[in-house]
Amino acid sequence: MSEQANRGALRRDRILPPIVLVLALTLCFPLLSHAQGKSLVKIDEDVQSFAIAPDNRIVYSVQRVRKVKKARVERDDLWISSAEGRQKKLADGEKLFADPLLNYQVQSFAWSPDGRRIAVMMQTAEMTQPKGTVDQQLDEQQTVRGVVGIYLMDSEGHQIPIQGTKDGLLNDGYNAAWLADGSTLVYVTKTGGDFYELNSLRPADGKSKPLFQGHTFAALAWDTKNNRAFAIEESMKVLSSPMLVQLDLVKETRTAIMPVDEYAGDFALSPSAQKVGYFRDGDTLEVRDITHPSGKPTQVKVAIGQFQWGHDEKRVLLKRGDPLKSARLTWVGLYDGQFEPLLHDLEFHDYEISPDGRFVAVTEPGKRALLVYGLN
Repeated sequence: MSEQANRGALRRDRILPPIVLVLALTLCFPLLSHAQGKSLVKIDEDVQSFAIAPDNRIVYSVQRVRKVKKARVERDDLWISSAEGRQKKLADGEKLFADPLLNYQVQSFAWSPDGRRIAVMMQTAEMTQPKGTVDQQLDEQQTVRGVVGIYLMDSEGHQIPIQGTKDGLLNDGYNAAWLADGSTLVYVTKTGGDFYELNSLRPADGKSKPLFQGHTFAALAWDTKNNRAFAIEESMKVLSSPMLVQLDLVKETRTAIMPVDEYAGDFALSPSAQKVGYFRDGDTLEVRDITHPSGKPTQVKVAIGQFQWGHDEKRVLLKRGDPLKSARLTWVGLYDGQFEPLLHDLEFHDYEISPDGRFVAVTEPGKRALLVYGLN
């Protein structure tokens, strides 16, 4: 727009009645205006991780650190909040495992599609080759070994046992999800480097098996209410372009959708499961329409980070930079090139949009109080 046109627009703005200006701003920025007000729910605890259920309940972990003699012991408490903010403790961290030397910190949660079961991804640490009595081990703070593991429970906090495992903890698995039957778990294991493989487990009998043997993946998005996943497959043995694939997790069938020229990070499936987005390089977000594989991809120039889809699938909510650091949240328009800051352009550590797209939950930097805001 020319400078003269800009001055004309400013003059027109000045003569508009105040009420017209207010209405215009409200129409132009509906989501922004609703998400800038007072939080609907505030959990004033040190929330390390959280996940929103299909009915907008929130499961979350609260950091609990204590010293036993010279040892630093961390065992997070597990809580749940209703959509209205009523909070209930699901599990006391001190009582979750019988082993007094086992530390754990919750990394993430995953709800089952029916909202009745939860998978808890943890980083655990335990003594290696302990010597002496328990008191001596605690007093000397002997070397610990870090392990990732998965703990299962229902939405009332009752443990779901995994047959054949110590303390009911599935070691060396992460990024778990429940299939639609509510009795089968799928999860990933590292193969080396940045690649991983898929596995399934039935906790009731403890039987696990690898899925899609011979195939390795660089990125994955679950769609377990439909018993499937979408992934970027890359071969560790053959030099070839990455491939976007659809995986039937029950029939164990793989369908190639389209090749991916480049993949640099993050990967998210849209609410309708008809689009995927990912960063093809450090400053390009790419969106592909799964229903039209031959169509031209949509590309947006924006710095790499973590993003989640808005419910209308016309924009994504992005947190730029290192996912472990706090940063601002920004709506990124996929088709109009618009960028809109969310929540007064403040910085937050973590965030999640509710499955119905009506709310966003965030944790603050420092002591990570959890707050929930409306989006529409």
